[in-house]
Amino acid sequence: MPDDSLPCPPNYADPSGEYPPSRVVNTKYGPIEGRRLIHQGPRQVDAFQGIPYAATPTGELRFKLPQPPKSWSEVLSTKNFGFRGIQKDKSTKYSIKTSEDNLTLNVFTPVWAAPEKEGFAVLVYIHGGGYVSDSAVKYGDLRLSQRLVTKDVVVVTVQYRLGFLGFWTSGDDACPDNIALHDMTFALKWVQENILEFNGNPNNVTVMGQSAGGASVDLLSLSPVSRDLFHKVIPMAGNANCYWAISSNTLSSCRNLARSIEIHDEQDSEQWIEKLRKVNAETFARGIGDKIDTNKTPCSIGPIYDNVFLPKSVQELRQEAPAKPCITGCARSEGFIAMKNEGTVLERINNVLSDLVPQKEFPRRFREIQKDILKRLIDVDQEHTEEEWMKVYVELLGDAFMNVGVQEHVLQRVETYDAPVYFYSFDYANPDSYGPLAPFMPFLDASHCFDIGYLFGVGIIFNFLFNDEDERVFEIMTKLFSNFVKYGNPNGGPNCSEKALGDVEWLPATKENPQIHLSIGPQPRLKQKYKDGRPMAYVDMRRETP
Repeated sequence: MPDDSLPCPPNYADPSGEYPPSRVVNTKYGPIEGRRLIHQGPRQVDAFQGIPYAATPTGELRFKLPQPPKSWSEVLSTKNFGFRGIQKDKSTKYSIKTSEDNLTLNVFTPVWAAPEKEGFAVLVYIHGGGYVSDSAVKYGDLRLSQRLVTKDVVVVTVQYRLGFLGFWTSGDDACPDNIALHDMTFALKWVQENILEFNGNPNNVTVMGQSAGGASVDLLSLSPVSRDLFHKVIPMAGNANCYWAISSNTLSSCRNLARSIEIHDEQDSEQWIEKLRKVNAETFARGIGDKIDTNKTPCSIGPIYDNVFLPKSVQELRQEAPAKPCITGCARSEGFIAMKNEGTVLERINNVLSDLVPQKEFPRRFREIQKDILKRLIDVDQEHTEEEWMKVYVELLGDAFMNVGVQEHVLQRVETYDAPVYFYSFDYANPDSYGPLAPFMPFLDASHCFDIGYLFGVGIIFNFLFNDEDERVFEIMTKLFSNFVKYGNPNGGPNCSEKALGDVEWLPATKENPQIHLSIGPQPRLKQKYKDGRPMAYVDMRRETP
């Protein structure tokens, strides 16, 4: 069921509905039975939901690396989503409760025979949520079965420990760092050990994530702990090059929380962690937008550099990691997510420019550069409406939050690897997707999370019913991305006579043109420049700075 109080949209199967049982699958830990969500026609789909892939991380296992679950001999019923991770909810009307017992995953698999003898290609999805919230529940089960699985793909959605429980650090060996990333890795190991039993091909696994999930899957592709467990990667609206992807204040945030609940002994980390293991789990809950620390970073809790999972810089790890075909990109107006209301719109624009081009980094040229950036967006010598200035503000926020990081990510990949990088901008928005917020928006456009909504057929901000144009974009997205999962090429397979976009071919970015990208909407178009070259100008400027 959905994670909100609105009526159940068609992307969720009714947990109490009358679905036939799935086939019984014998996993490494014991047999399971789910539901046959699609049980009519030639392309039927089995769903196994709430499968434990690790032991419940409570008591002595809190703040420890994931451990294998206990085996079972009786058939385990896996017919509904597992608990969501510990987080703060904005509403009390959630159908799936939160719990520390949330290390579960869901497998949606075809019932028909695979076209390849090795089995179906596998897509593993890591959800976002600023590292502190969300769950696999939001992305549903029925619609993804109808539109992704029926395209010959096994889909796995994963839950992991969130926020302080997933990223606690003691600054020493008393507590392992990046526990949540280890949870994701443990789930990927589970996939390697078990997916063949679901007719999936363990040698053709793509890992996809969005927002903080996108940053996570990029880090998974870089880490020596996880990078050999899958073969292709899709970081959407977030990657390791985004400034917020890796936290520099996690230890400070952890200490502040501990002090706020009178847990001290920081000089004896072992005792400190033991005391924290006895604290009620809800104490660690946080939500998107919660103030965790005084810094400006959106994600004060999240991945950190350590000696195990991220032992070197992103650029160094990328040089060492194996090449993987990649799809990456973001929505056209990502800046909506970072909008603030303090001050006039011109004051806000100047504040963002100061963040993008700080005086301390460009002491002699910062004003010149800031003016040049502004001229790329608007004719400053002319009169403009409030809406026109708001569009400039949103564009600059998008640059700071996402666009520059995405362009740098593409450039770094094409310079490092021989594997293709398919770059996109998601440029479609249905006004209904903003729900009751629509009248209060300065203008309406595709923003953060819109792209992933059209892969799973779900409204991420608010539930809304898809119209015919939504359905067209939904079909385009699922066709492109399922092709990539199967073949490493969104246009189609090597023997495919009909390309996914007809006369339009999605060409990969290159060293010569790292800006070439697909503008995704009802009529996708290939474009040679990304945002008129502005994000690339930032990247070049930073590279030139000593």
